[in-house]
Amino acid sequence: MKTFLKFGILLAFFVIGCEKKIEPVVVGELTSYRDPAFGFKIFYPKDWKQLGTAGKAVFARSQEVINKFLDPTSGEAGAQITVEVIPYAGKKLDEVVQQDMTDMKQANYTLEGEGTPATTIQLAGKPAEAFSYSLKVTTKSSIFGNSIYVGGDTAIYKLDFEGYGDQYAAHAAVFDTMKKSFEMPVIELKKPEFWQPSANLETYPGGTFFTMQYPDNLEIAQVPKGSNDFAMEMRAPDRRDCSIHIDVFGAKGLTVEKVWDQNKGRYKAKGTGSSTIDGVKALWVDYSVMKDVNSRAYFVVKNDKVIRITVNYFAPQKDVYFTPFEKCVNSIKLK
Repeated sequence: MKTFLKFGILLAFFVIGCEKKIEPVVVGELTSYRDPAFGFKIFYPKDWKQLGTAGKAVFARSQEVINKFLDPTSGEAGAQITVEVIPYAGKKLDEVVQQDMTDMKQANYTLEGEGTPATTIQLAGKPAEAFSYSLKVTTKSSIFGNSIYVGGDTAIYKLDFEGYGDQYAAHAAVFDTMKKSFEMPVIELKKPEFWQPSANLETYPGGTFFTMQYPDNLEIAQVPKGSNDFAMEMRAPDRRDCSIHIDVFGAKGLTVEKVWDQNKGRYKAKGTGSSTIDGVKALWVDYSVMKDVNSRAYFVVKNDKVIRITVNYFAPQKDVYFTPFEKCVNSIKLK
């Protein structure tokens, strides 16, 4: 009986000593994946497969490995890496992370450092938030994982590194390599084909005669005033023939109507009309002095001074230039 007991103990030690130890997985040769819908890029082991969809890539050695995470009674123990694109949908990065953490707790996941916020790390050269977790799937087995969230220009990118049981630790080098290889898409802003007015407005101080608001991406040009009291010009940076030119000269006691009568012979008028500038009557004339460039000149009289505003614009793109220039004219305050 004693001999049999000794033999059983020795056999147990022999079995335990012969249990297969999981060796660290060697990374090996890599291949790249670029998401066809969102453009993120990541490298993964060449003998693995991408088994997800656009916007949610899943990398594993086989479908059998993925099946094990879905159903512990089937499949093959291994590791999987998921890269998922999450729209901001009006939420901030930390709000998305905290919501996921709450959802996982409710689904019986155990989070590392329970009750504390996610850890801030670096991913793809940007600050990211991360946390580790585990999920007991059988009496003897658990899934271990690490989630990392990083904010991009248009969406949040979530990377999940998971291993079934001891496979999590065994794949540490693979996880680290893939994490370091991740690249978010670079959003290239398409340069406009023509000038677009800035939303930022500046106030132009027109001496003692007026002020005017203008987009700060118009160029202010130095122009000679000659015999006039004042002269200035603003131009679109892409076309010198698109501009606002203002000069001021003496009215010599004349009304705006009389001023127009004296000047109308200089213009080959295509049309004329009247409006108001800062509540003061203004007369205007449409004309053209060169092909595809149209002009409108306004005459207004204030404090015995004629303020003449000339708007020049490229006719084929009238809405691009004339419309914002007209807003400048309408913003004029006379002194």
